[in-house]
Amino acid sequence: MNVLSGLSALEVANGIARGITKVLALVTETADGMFTTGDYAGAPRLVAMSWGAEDLADALGASQNRNPDGSYGFTYQLARSLCLLGAAKAGVLPVETIRGDFRDVDGLRLRAEQVRRDGYRGMLAIHPAQVEVINAAFSPTEAEIQAAREIVDLFAANPGVGAIGYKGGMLDRPYLARAQTLLRQAGLS
Repeated sequence: MNVLSGLSALEVANGIARGITKVLALVTETADGMFTTGDYAGAPRLVAMSWGAEDLADALGASQNRNPDGSYGFTYQLARSLCLLGAAKAGVLPVETIRGDFRDVDGLRLRAEQVRRDGYRGMLAIHPAQVEVINAAFSPTEAEIQAAREIVDLFAANPGVGAIGYKGGMLDRPYLARAQTLLRQAGLS
């Protein structure tokens, strides 16, 4: 029995409509998994992908997965990047892995803000105390919303242009797409 037929059987056995349960795949738990992060496009039920540093370290026989400064080592940064790229290819949400030290709220906030800038759309929590910090970090600020509105309005006022001046710089269509995405994610478009 494969995983999806087993999941379907559990849904039916528990009075849940078949196919309604969605999947968040942890895609870098093993060395083999690192080489398949781009193979999830079209996977049934898949809505998000995440990665894990602890199981990967175990699978590799590593004694540590972090550098002396607390940042992840190269292999684990690679796992994060491959997960992000794989999720983009599959058209699903990339979700950052946990931060184990749930008491370090400032460290959690900094990490969540960084991975959001990198393209992640959420983060796993290991403790209820982390949820509010994570939600805040992944919610657009008023300044971000205002800038996105300005960019969308600027392009709307100048239809057909490929690039346009904005606050002393040049913006092209990818800036417009990111602004539109931010407004959509904030429920404002």
